[in-house]
Amino acid sequence: MERFTFWNILSLMLLVIGLLHVPSILGQEGKKGLHNAQSSDQVSCTEEKALSAVVQPKTIGVLVLAHGAHHGHGEQGAGHVHGEQPPEEIPSWNASVLEAVKPLKDTYPLEVAFGMADPETIKEAVRKLEEKGISRVIVVPLFISSHSPIIGNSRYILGLQKELPNTTDVKSLPRLESKLRFSMTEALNDSPFVAEILLERSRELSKNPVKETVILVGHGPNDESENKLWLDDMQKLAGYVRERGGFKEVEVATWRSDAPKEIKDKAIYKLRTMVKASREDGRVIIIPHLLSSGGVENEIVEALKGLTYIFNGKTLLPHENITIWIEKQVKEALAKSMEK
Repeated sequence: MERFTFWNILSLMLLVIGLLHVPSILGQEGKKGLHNAQSSDQVSCTEEKALSAVVQPKTIGVLVLAHGAHHGHGEQGAGHVHGEQPPEEIPSWNASVLEAVKPLKDTYPLEVAFGMADPETIKEAVRKLEEKGISRVIVVPLFISSHSPIIGNSRYILGLQKELPNTTDVKSLPRLESKLRFSMTEALNDSPFVAEILLERSRELSKNPVKETVILVGHGPNDESENKLWLDDMQKLAGYVRERGGFKEVEVATWRSDAPKEIKDKAIYKLRTMVKASREDGRVIIIPHLLSSGGVENEIVEALKGLTYIFNGKTLLPHENITIWIEKQVKEALAKSMEK
């Protein structure tokens, strides 16, 4: 018994030491992301081995939050891996997310809740996790940015923060009543895994990088301070694409289509001006910085009507990097819980 305890303690100590000594890939302070155009292929072997050593307890489940697309009857429902909805009726946006989490469902008790911090879809997904005997849930927000009222609203619903975010338009939201313990990871933000996808999308449309300007176009939030943080993360992604792709320039913009008309018009004018200026001395490639396709990318085309640029509408999904990112978020959350 003493020998068994010794080896277990030793294994745990080695795991913690491995995690403490890996070089962090940091974007903003306190967040994991890009720094000096580092890539996910620079994550050390020590870190990968340490994360691989994390054992998934059977009482821990995963809840993936995603925006989701409207169903045919105009409603947004809870999307979960083992849903009753016939495959042919699942919107393509939702289907791409479900496909991304599919490889993980054999390893983790996992549910997906679609909607913009929708209390009902979150409640339904949590109920399904409760039925599986889960006691703790790692929540992974599969959103482009953490700088959004959707993230704050979700945290409020789950009891992870006391007040609604001051940037939300929602006056009140019901709290989830559950005995489960929740913790939430960061959103995609400036993840190296996202940077690699954007580079791949850019290269697909490139002919002569040194004479091309790539413009990453994101949706963007309504609030000015959040939009600045959103763009800051996009700038880090742009730096990676510029350095690795050898492009003349890589710019970023948000078109903020949900914002009041004055803000939206200003954002679109800025984007159009950027495209026109870049077109004067080279080709312009537009890459949508969106999670999945489902119609929203067409708004970019409408906003740039009459201008010349290269665009194929490909979003982050489908891509294996998103699956890898989700699992890495889960493993890191598990490793942190073991340190406590």
